[in-house]
Amino acid sequence: MSKVYTLYLDKLSEPMEQMIISMCPPEVDLRFLEPNVGKQGCIEDAECLIVTTYKCTKEVIERAKHLKLIQRTGIGLDMVDVAYAKQKNIPISVCVGINSQGVAELTILFILALYRHLTTLDELTRKGEWHTWTYRHDSFDLYKKTVGIIGAGTIGKEVMKRLKGFDVEILYNDVVRMDQDTEEKYGCSYVSREELLQRSDVVSLHVPLLDSTRGMIGKKEFAMMKDNAVLINTSRSQLLVVEDLIEALNNKIIHGAALDVFHPADEPFGRTVRNLITMPHIGAATYDTYYRVYSFCLNNIQNLALNNELQCLI
Repeated sequence: MSKVYTLYLDKLSEPMEQMIISMCPPEVDLRFLEPNVGKQGCIEDAECLIVTTYKCTKEVIERAKHLKLIQRTGIGLDMVDVAYAKQKNIPISVCVGINSQGVAELTILFILALYRHLTTLDELTRKGEWHTWTYRHDSFDLYKKTVGIIGAGTIGKEVMKRLKGFDVEILYNDVVRMDQDTEEKYGCSYVSREELLQRSDVVSLHVPLLDSTRGMIGKKEFAMMKDNAVLINTSRSQLLVVEDLIEALNNKIIHGAALDVFHPADEPFGRTVRNLITMPHIGAATYDTYYRVYSFCLNNIQNLALNNELQCLI
């Protein structure tokens, strides 16, 4: 039986490495670029590359002379040289909708944590400081607020589903408007981006990083927002103009922000900015999500081995 030499182009934790090894079908010869307990692999022999956080550059693709598939474990493509892969006729598969639940849950967590000063009060309470009144004037319910979703794709819609229980007004903006039945299903209203920024108590970003979205939220947009608004970004850090975000937070132009994504050069600013929650891009980083992700990826590589149709190609 022919096996597909598959290289995981990343450094996994040992438990996650053990998970994907245990799920591996017989048609997949799974190797790791930096193994803990699995088999060592090399780029030069790879027929399939699994890509999570390490970049699949032109150089990597050139080295992989036998490459037949690039399998992403997410939907973002900024870590893959898509143009060169297409030039070499190498298909790229993405995990559409599989990680959306985890990211949507983190979005809700971020909103509530900002509204209730969760990280600040946790730190103070651990020090033995009981600030039972300090933040009451500056804490809010999500109930009856207006939430603006920029990007109503799979993740944006999952956020909308979870917001329904909070009895909020949901506004959205996207390059493609939903039909009326879909808007009614999700309880949302389409508005311009400007109106969304002006009316929303919460603004949450769920768009891919494209030339058209890079730097889409900056000084001009922060000036449109309410001074008690919070910004959530679980997409890509480059959607924001970081210097303008710092100014908006420190000068109380907006109330707060929560970011699951950092461009490496931006990381240090989180230590000195008021009312900012940061996490290391772990929106989809749960056991449950990655069980679904690995199931999809391995099944797709199995399809490659069996000459079946590949799924979710870009």
